[in-house]
Amino acid sequence: MSVRLLLALLGLFHLASGLIMLAFPSQWAAGVVQLNAPDHLHFHFITDIGLAYLASGVGQLLGSRRGAGNAAWAVAGSVWPLLHGLFHVDEWIMHGVPPGMDLIKEGVGVILTGALGAALAYLRYRKGEG
Repeated sequence: MSVRLLLALLGLFHLASGLIMLAFPSQWAAGVVQLNAPDHLHFHFITDIGLAYLASGVGQLLGSRRGAGNAAWAVAGSVWPLLHGLFHVDEWIMHGVPPGMDLIKEGVGVILTGALGAALAYLRYRKGEG
């Protein structure tokens, strides 16, 4: 699979994640952070995350287009998921894995997708057309 195709798929994943957070915040909170009764502050936080994922998904999708100049979009779209994943790793190291955490969902959905996006963006930027 080409770097551009993988970036497009990852961009769609992040775009869909953001849309789900924005459209179904209560269900997302219950399923992901085990928060059954989110309050106003939680809804604000969920919206912040959803918008960040939307922006990342759009950036990665734009970065998957032909043309060397579009590689910068891939880099821009990969920054948030990478930093988010690194933050989760730091939390695990410093404070341990939270009780009830789904390590597969967390490891793949946050950490691996963040690292993969950064690696693909780097390859896309380095190779130009990738």
